[in-house]
Amino acid sequence: MGFNTALSGIKASADYLSVTGNNIANADTTGFKKSRIEFDDLYNTSVLGAGSGNSIGSGVSVSKVSQEFSSGNLSYTDNNLDIAVDGQGFFVLDAGVAQSYTRAGNFKLDENGYLVTNTGSHVQGFNAVDGVVGGNLDDLSIPTDRIPPEATTEMELKVNLNSKSEDIPAFIKADFDPLDPDTYNYTQTQGLVDGNGNNHIVTYYYAKSELPNTYKVHATVDGNMTDDTGAAFLGETYATFNSAEGGTDFNGDGNEERAFELLYIGDKEPTSADIEAATKNPLAIAGTLGGVAIASTLEADSIRNSKQVAREVFDALEPDTYNYGNTRTVYDSLGESHTLGYYFIKQGEENTYELRVTMDGEETFTDPLTGEDTRFLEKNTSVSFDAAGNLLGAYRGIPPFGIPQPISLEIVGVDPTNRGSITPLDLAGSTQYALENTDNFEQDGYSAGELQGVSFDADGFLVANYTNQQTAILGQIALATFDSNDGLMPSGHTSWLASKGSGPADVGRPNSGTLGKIQGGALEESNVDLTSELVALIEAQRNYQANSKTLETENTVTQTIINLR
Repeated sequence: MGFNTALSGIKASADYLSVTGNNIANADTTGFKKSRIEFDDLYNTSVLGAGSGNSIGSGVSVSKVSQEFSSGNLSYTDNNLDIAVDGQGFFVLDAGVAQSYTRAGNFKLDENGYLVTNTGSHVQGFNAVDGVVGGNLDDLSIPTDRIPPEATTEMELKVNLNSKSEDIPAFIKADFDPLDPDTYNYTQTQGLVDGNGNNHIVTYYYAKSELPNTYKVHATVDGNMTDDTGAAFLGETYATFNSAEGGTDFNGDGNEERAFELLYIGDKEPTSADIEAATKNPLAIAGTLGGVAIASTLEADSIRNSKQVAREVFDALEPDTYNYGNTRTVYDSLGESHTLGYYFIKQGEENTYELRVTMDGEETFTDPLTGEDTRFLEKNTSVSFDAAGNLLGAYRGIPPFGIPQPISLEIVGVDPTNRGSITPLDLAGSTQYALENTDNFEQDGYSAGELQGVSFDADGFLVANYTNQQTAILGQIALATFDSNDGLMPSGHTSWLASKGSGPADVGRPNSGTLGKIQGGALEESNVDLTSELVALIEAQRNYQANSKTLETENTVTQTIINLR
């Protein structure tokens, strides 16, 4: 009996040594779960059941070698295909015979683009079609095809236009003073003869008003603003000129008005009706000076225009011709990039900006159907803001030259391969605050792209990155949980098989329910604690030696009996 007891202890200690040695050997094995040996004592029993209260034990046996599924530390790598489970769950593998399960996420790509383990088992997941992840468990694959180009079909521009921006020339707020050049923009002189034959000098002063291209006109005679009675020589008068571009027939006579041509002169700020009617009253001076009557007129054809102080014709290459501008990239249906430019020009003091658009530096293109030059953005398009700096909308027509009509902003001919295409430009969220000019532009087009790399996000989605800065979801890795991890059967290569004891696998998606999230570019280290295992080695060695001593003592006692005479 003593021999058997000692032998059982020696065998159990040897098994303890084997388990501990296996743990130590796998201290650096990715996803390894350490084992623990569990012992049971042995007693002989009678045929009827339990032995007597004085029964002596028959030794020890190994009842189970179980594994501890506590999580190991995460080790970060430079490989995007290395992934770890942060929480519960096992990766699902298909080795061709049965599904197995692992915590080791050191995966690779095979020659066919499938995600596999080092032993060739296919990693299971949910593949995506056109970015939509399916619901069927399958071998997770990474298509290496290039993605085709996509033409720009929508554009969003969120801009802030500095409310401190000024029209050119800027509105003069100060009261007119002929001795202060800052109260007017330019002057014009005229000679006159009074009733006594004396010569006088009439000077006209043009001061920018709140309306675009419109000036308030003042006059002095020999430096005097008023006559003997204190009345102004010239009543309230406004003059409006064409812009630097011209090219518009305002009065409907079939002729386009020239650049800087006088469009209106009258005793009130003009409306679009006044511009259309071509109201051009002469400048009339009347009054008495030194008791002598003075009268003179300056015909419209002789009124000096604003060319020397007005804003020059718009030129995208000349920043002085607009208040704010920027360029962005858009794409045609072949994936070729084009430069879209957008420019805002302050129009008067009513929080209105003319909007100009260029493509590859040009404002127009040749319509392939008509052969005519067509603007990418129709002429006289404007953007207006309210007094609080919020966007009111986009309009066609700029006061006083036209009546603003609300429109939807649309750019024509952005795609040279399809000049008939219309691309909306959404300005929602744009503002006019006292901040620097800024903008945020987004569009949905892109060029063709080659696969540049893949990575996993926290939800286990396999995300592809392409050379055209686009991303696409290729699929989602699957995770499995079990009713009892202790019931899993080790199958080698750091994987396990389901058994009756574990229950069937419950397969789901990462970061949902009780399943953990995915950590890309990381691996789960072995959960072996080397310090504890080295202590266990000492314990196993001690137990082995002690049981050997029992065997030696039993042998000595037996030898004593044999030697009896």
